[in-house]
Amino acid sequence: MSESISQFFIKLENWKFQQFNPQVGIINPETHAYAIEFFPENRSKSMNLETFHTLLQDPRVSQIQALICQIEYENYYNDNVCFGIVLEALCDACEKLPNLKALFIGDAEQHEYRKSKLAVFDIRPILEAFPNLQLLKVRGQFYEYPLECEFLKHENLKTLIIETADIDERNFAQICALKLPNIECIELWLGRGLYHLHNSTFIMDRLIPILFGETFPNLAYLGLRSSEFSDLLAENIVQSPIIERLLVLDLSMGNLSDRGAEALLNCPAINQLHTLNIGNNCVSESMVQRLLQLNCQVIADEQESEVDRGCGASRYSALHE
Repeated sequence: MSESISQFFIKLENWKFQQFNPQVGIINPETHAYAIEFFPENRSKSMNLETFHTLLQDPRVSQIQALICQIEYENYYNDNVCFGIVLEALCDACEKLPNLKALFIGDAEQHEYRKSKLAVFDIRPILEAFPNLQLLKVRGQFYEYPLECEFLKHENLKTLIIETADIDERNFAQICALKLPNIECIELWLGRGLYHLHNSTFIMDRLIPILFGETFPNLAYLGLRSSEFSDLLAENIVQSPIIERLLVLDLSMGNLSDRGAEALLNCPAINQLHTLNIGNNCVSESMVQRLLQLNCQVIADEQESEVDRGCGASRYSALHE
């Protein structure tokens, strides 16, 4: 998100990052996002929650507005239980965090080109435990456990970011069916798990309520990133009513080709955007130059050829195992 457009959406960067130090305690709960690291204990299926419990005992804990829960894990030993342990501890502490507005929970590492194997248990408990939450960002894989959040309504959430390389059809449908009347910014990383020739219709059917403004009536930032069917997304988005009211359209890190870029270029409403992000895709240099003539900010860096990226036959997105 560019600096000028970010002021319109709530994001973690609205708070200064601060790793929680038990020796210092909570000093600036209104202006800093306090980060807690959760570590597994000796390759076991338990987590060290000591630092988190120390934070909860701080006299200013009730004033915290933003919290970052960074989960460390060891592949094959506990990647399927760590999230659930932290989730339970966090939700049990909800009464101590009445002013929490922004929450990150998930993989401590940001895997730019390698997918996270941290299994996300569910997001429903978070939304139920924190009714005043305005931002939720989750990082991990969304296929090992079925979500239980379909049709769940949350009145105050404004930003939802699902950062993943693996989400299955059922969990994708669950997220699309959330009732979020005040959501303004939604960013979904789609990854490889959704791309099969037989289910592209299923995926677009799940997106229809979003694209037609039925599910998220206040949406102004739509990010459908790391997709393996970016051309199809672009062609459907430009034909939907939502394009008339978006400020930001983010189709980055996928396999958008000149086909999808042409659909964007031929849509007059694209010029009403503040920002169009198609970075890290498969768009040719000549097409990029045409897109740069649009009357909006265009982010189009790090394009690869379709052969190098694998677009076409195998259609790999930017995230690799």
